[in-house]
Amino acid sequence: MKTIEIKKTKDRKDLIGTKPLKEHYNVLITEPTILTKDGKIVAVYDKIPESYKELAKKISVTTNPNRSKRQGSGVPTVSSVFGAIAKNGVRIATCRGTTRNKDEKENFAAITKLAKLVSDKYKEILPEQYKKDVEITRSLVEADYLFGDLPFTTFNANKNQLIKYHIDRGNLKGVMSNVLISRRGVSGGELVFPEYGFAFAQQDGFYSVFDGEKEVHGVADCKFISKDAYRCSFVFYTLDQMKHCAPYLEEMESEKKHYTKKNNNRSKTFGMSKKEFASNKWQEENGTE
Repeated sequence: MKTIEIKKTKDRKDLIGTKPLKEHYNVLITEPTILTKDGKIVAVYDKIPESYKELAKKISVTTNPNRSKRQGSGVPTVSSVFGAIAKNGVRIATCRGTTRNKDEKENFAAITKLAKLVSDKYKEILPEQYKKDVEITRSLVEADYLFGDLPFTTFNANKNQLIKYHIDRGNLKGVMSNVLISRRGVSGGELVFPEYGFAFAQQDGFYSVFDGEKEVHGVADCKFISKDAYRCSFVFYTLDQMKHCAPYLEEMESEKKHYTKKNNNRSKTFGMSKKEFASNKWQEENGTE
């Protein structure tokens, strides 16, 4: 595998929230490559076996993604989220497995296989960092939300999503990001690292490992050439908020109480005028503060 030494040219956090441009890089990586910084491996770009490419393609064309914002960072996404997800106090009352695990059982099983493959590749090329990631994850996240010996808890399938420059603020600190690409009939869509002046070509069946929590990165524009064209990036990571999750059974008990209280409050406020509801007197009278 080819090795390239990279050096940070300048801080480009000013680019966060903007579109990656070709002028932001002068090196395009298109073959299996190890990237080093001061002699230490900091990123990897490699390809997966053909059989797994077909697996990734099947998920890409059959999943039905939602449009939402990523937990922790607020970055807009069009994605299908599998694995475990943390509570956020608004839409998700408790930590749990995602609804996609049940709604798309075959895709959940398939993306878990992809996660295992990427994990094994990661372990092979970056054994020390892999061991560190596993130790961090296992020390902070309850075993109920872990998948075997994988160093991540959550798997995203981002469909035709061109994410602007960002850093992965919602990730567990100190743990690397792992991204796998499946695509057809598409040109462009490089993963650009403007502070170092390079980009991964993000070809079909290639994956990358890098520190998304520290490094500014984003996806360049794509051109969809054919009617059945698509670009799907599979992202494997652990949400930082997962460290606040209680064991699964405790979370389920908490969910029961949450919805019981929510439904009780709905029944108590049914038929109230906006003025009456805003007064909060119903809370005082019913002891629901």
